Amino acid sequence: MRVRLGLVALVFLVVVLIAVGMSTLMLRSWDRTLEHRVTVRHAANEVAELRLAFTDQETGVRGYQLALDPVFLEPYRDGAAIAQLLLARLDTRDLDIEGFSQQLAAVAETGERWRREVAEPTIAAPAETPDEEAGRLQFDELRVALDALSDLVDTELARLDDDVQRIERNVFAVMFLSAITAIAGTALAAMLLRRWVLEPLHQVGVAARALADDDAHPLPEFDSPELQDVSDAVRSLQLSLKSARDDAVAALSGLEQSAVLALQVRSQLADEIGQMPPGWSAESMLVPAEGIVAGDCFDVGLIDANHLYVVMIDVTGHGASSALDALTAKSQLRAAIRSRLDPGPAIDWLSRELLKDETTDLLTASVTIIDLTTGTIRYANAGHPPALLVDGSQRIELEPTGPLVGAFAASWTTGEAVLAPGWTLFVHTDGLTDTIGEERERFGEERLYDCLDDPDPHELMARVRAATDGFRVGPRADDSTAIAIHRLREPAPGASDPTVGADTDHTAGTVPPTGRRAIGASDRDTVLS
Repeated sequence: MRVRLGLVALVFLVVVLIAVGMSTLMLRSWDRTLEHRVTVRHAANEVAELRLAFTDQETGVRGYQLALDPVFLEPYRDGAAIAQLLLARLDTRDLDIEGFSQQLAAVAETGERWRREVAEPTIAAPAETPDEEAGRLQFDELRVALDALSDLVDTELARLDDDVQRIERNVFAVMFLSAITAIAGTALAAMLLRRWVLEPLHQVGVAARALADDDAHPLPEFDSPELQDVSDAVRSLQLSLKSARDDAVAALSGLEQSAVLALQVRSQLADEIGQMPPGWSAESMLVPAEGIVAGDCFDVGLIDANHLYVVMIDVTGHGASSALDALTAKSQLRAAIRSRLDPGPAIDWLSRELLKDETTDLLTASVTIIDLTTGTIRYANAGHPPALLVDGSQRIELEPTGPLVGAFAASWTTGEAVLAPGWTLFVHTDGLTDTIGEERERFGEERLYDCLDDPDPHELMARVRAATDGFRVGPRADDSTAIAIHRLREPAPGASDPTVGADTDHTAGTVPPTGRRAIGASDRDTVLS
C-alpha cells in the first residue's frame, strides 16, 4: 500500500514539475521575444524618421537653390542634425539582424557623399549649378539604401510578430494541457485512493458497526498488510468488547436475580478510596438522599500502571432501583474503558447498550482518564455538571461534551486538558449545588467554588461537606457525591507502587464518607459474582 501510494505521488509530482518547467521556459522565451520586438519596432520608427530627415535636407537644398533665401536652409541643417543623431542611435541598438550594421553604414556613407558632393557645393555656390541629374542620382542611391535598411527592419519585425503569436499559442497550449493533466492526475489519484484505502476502510467501518448488533459478524480480509493490520486490530477489539460485554451482562443478570443483592452491594462497597499511586492523592464524598443506596455512584481504578480512570454516574431518581441502574451503567463503562475506549466512545457504547432496555432511566455521566506520568486527562461529560481543575486560586471548567444518556441516540466527544502538579480534579453531581437552604435557595455554584480554595483533596472535601451540611435545611433533596484527585507537586517519598489493574467503586449510601482502604481487585470480582 505504501509503495503504491508513493509511486502515484511520485508520478504526479514528476508530471507537475515537467509542466511547470515547460511553462516557465516558454514564458521566458515569450518575454524575450516581446522585448526584442519592442526594440526592433523602435528601430523601424527611427529608420522612418531617418528617411524623413534626409528628405528634409534635399528639400531645403532645392528651395535654397531656387529662391536663394537662407530660410530654406533651416530644414537642411535640422535634418542633418537629426540624421546624425538617428544614425548614432541605430548603431548602438542590439538588433541581431543579419546585414543591418553593414546596411546602416552604407546609408551613412551614401548620405555623407550626397551631402559632400551635392548639398554643400550647391549651398556654397547656388549660381554655379552642379549637374542636376548627377545630384538626383546620388540622392536616389540614398533612397535605395534607406529602402534596403527599412526592408531589413520590417522583415525582422514581421518575423518577431509571427514568433510572438506562435509562442503565445504554445504557452496557452502547455498551460491548458498542464491543467488537464493536473485535473486528470488528481482524479486518478482520488480514484486510486478511494479504491485502495477508503473503500477497504469503509468495509472495516461497516463491519465494526455491525458488531454492535452481531458479535459474530465477520471482518473483511485484505491483501494489503496495512489494511489487514486495521482489520486485525478491530477483530482484537471485537473480542475484548465481547468479553467485557459478557462480564457486564453477567453482572446485570446477577443484579436482577434478587433485591437482596442491594444489601450485598452495600457490604462489599463499604470502604472509601485507599492508597493512590505515588505522587497522587484522592478523597471522596458520597451521601444518599434517602435510604442506604441511591442513584449516584463513582468508580476509580487503574487501567494500567500509567493510567487512572474516574467514572461518576447520576441516575434520575433515588433508592434501590436507581442504584441498580447506576451500578449497571458503571459496570458497562468500566468494561468499555478497560477495552481501551476513549471516554467519548465509552459513553457512546453505554448509550447503545441502554437503548436496548426500555426501562432504563435517564442518567448523566462523567468519564475521565488520567495519564499518571504527564498529567494529561481525557474526559467526556454526558450532561453532568462540569468537572473542575483547581489549584486554590484558579479554576478551570471542563464543559460537557454531549447530552445526558437516555432513550435517544446521541454521540459524545472526548476533550483533553492537563492536570498540572499542585492542581486537583474535582468531579461532583448536581446534588451538591441543588442542596436547599433556609430561604428555599440552592447552594449553587458560587458557594461551591468558595470551598475550593485549598487543592488538598482531604481539606477540600471536608470544606465541601461542612458547607453543604451547614447550608441544608430539612431532608436531602438529592444524592450528594464528589471526588477529588490531586496531583502532588513532588511524589510522596517512600510511596509504594500501585497494583496494576486494580479498581475501587462506590455507590451513594453504601460507604462512609471518610473511610480509607487500599485499591484492590476484589471489588470487581465481588460485584460481578
